[in-house]
Amino acid sequence: MASGCQSFFFLLLFFQCTWFIIPSEFFSPLTAFGQYAEPSFIAAKQKNSKIAQEYSEQRLQISINGLPKCSYQQNQCRRIGIIGGGAAGLYCGILLAEAGHTVTIFEATDRAGGRILTYRDPKNPTKYMGEFGAMRFPLSRHPYLNQLIRERYKLNITEFSSPDDNAYTYINGILTRNKQARENPDIFQFNTSASERGKTPNRLFSDALQTIHQTFFNGGWSAVVKQWDSYSMDSYLHHMNLSRAAIDYIAISRGSEGFLFTSIVESVRSINLPASDDKLYQIRDGNDQLVRSMVDDCRAIQSNRCSILYSTPINQVQLLASNEIQLRTNNGTNQIFDTVVVATSPTVAQLFEFEPRRDFIQKYLALRQVHYICSSKILLFFNVSWWYVQEHISGGSSTSDLPIRSIYYPKTTSNQTDGGTLLASYTLGPNSIIWQSLSDSDAIELVLQQLIQIHRNSSNMRNYFQGGKVKHWCQDPHVRGAFAYLIPFQETELVDKLEASVSNVHFIGEYTSFVHGWVEGALSSAIRVAEAITIESEITVPTNGLQKIEQLYDLEINGSIY
Repeated sequence: MASGCQSFFFLLLFFQCTWFIIPSEFFSPLTAFGQYAEPSFIAAKQKNSKIAQEYSEQRLQISINGLPKCSYQQNQCRRIGIIGGGAAGLYCGILLAEAGHTVTIFEATDRAGGRILTYRDPKNPTKYMGEFGAMRFPLSRHPYLNQLIRERYKLNITEFSSPDDNAYTYINGILTRNKQARENPDIFQFNTSASERGKTPNRLFSDALQTIHQTFFNGGWSAVVKQWDSYSMDSYLHHMNLSRAAIDYIAISRGSEGFLFTSIVESVRSINLPASDDKLYQIRDGNDQLVRSMVDDCRAIQSNRCSILYSTPINQVQLLASNEIQLRTNNGTNQIFDTVVVATSPTVAQLFEFEPRRDFIQKYLALRQVHYICSSKILLFFNVSWWYVQEHISGGSSTSDLPIRSIYYPKTTSNQTDGGTLLASYTLGPNSIIWQSLSDSDAIELVLQQLIQIHRNSSNMRNYFQGGKVKHWCQDPHVRGAFAYLIPFQETELVDKLEASVSNVHFIGEYTSFVHGWVEGALSSAIRVAEAITIESEITVPTNGLQKIEQLYDLEINGSIY
């Protein structure tokens, strides 16, 4: 029960986790919950919550067994147009096409996958490979993704590199190994108060969240939103009487200086504090193997009921008097559908001409206002694994207050020292803007300089350097951002508007789910709309009601859900 309890609690409250990780060894958050961490108590508080709806028994069964089939004789089968061939669009299309509907997916680029993007060096694609997009999957916490990767496609997975004590923390000009930083949190000379000294930044943050924990256990997630959605991370920590120095220490160490103005509710929901036995995974040979499997799945559906049109951007979505929908492509061609699913990012969707515009006023407002952040990744390639040979680092990450912020190392062993790919800089939000202002060559050079500044045993790393690649998601014209990260009041005022359909035009993507910033959120939203279209088509959907929270606590798929 303890394992199941931890798994569901993080699914419910903490584990949406954007793309940064807090090492689990800092503290165990369940120690803060005590008697309230009982499944029956959580069940009473969460039975009507959005997260319970997203993981209802009915939707979990859809992910396993598919949707009920439509009937042509009863005029239930629909012509469905899906705009966007990322994970959400592909999955929604597959579910609907398998149920008998005819699905056309319009993809603006020459590839599917969206923000699942694996880079492979043309000359050495197996050695120099890295993830520009989704790079790790918490399968024990993400049941929809787990079902696809482990069960449906049986993809070969490997554990994502776990924290390494020998990696570095470099803050305020002070360099130390992660182990020493954890054991001596005052080493970085922040002018914290007497009561704050001797505590790691994560312990400081955990202590500050006790009030929100209490709100949750008294009234559930809706009570947390009602009471705390008006607070930013910064204002909440001030409200909890943390010193300015402690707030800065927390923000720098968590890579969240640029997130101090964002919602504390989003921050709480976004923390990833895995238990010691919680694992993150990646797909061997690249995470885009999931995309390839989904594309093959779509193409294999009989009667060409699932098709993908590449390099076919849409610019207009028009509701017709006949209750049909006309899609217009950039080259001026039109196609008519019974139902349309918009599966792009909100930053792309707001550029579409939705007609008549008066019907989409609230949708445009939500698409414009949702806080969508940037992300930059810089990959460097080396022909010697200097991080292992000279620094004794195998996996894990280093943290700094330098512009590179976070460094992720490949898992390396003594018989694998011939180099590979280093995620040499991973930045989010405002921290990404610095890198977007530089040319790729200048960015790569600056990253090299800062790597040498941190890895002082490896000043010779230039001798092993083989090149680099840069990706800025805010500069990608087909995405225009990385993921949703809400600011104060948006949980209360915007979430329902983002998810809402307009007539038979539906909207999906991680930004419409409870699980922002993860592939799981894309899949969850796809199931939500596929189910809604099935109901619209007057097809009976077996109803088992919401899965009991007690059951979710013990939900384990293959012994094990962003």
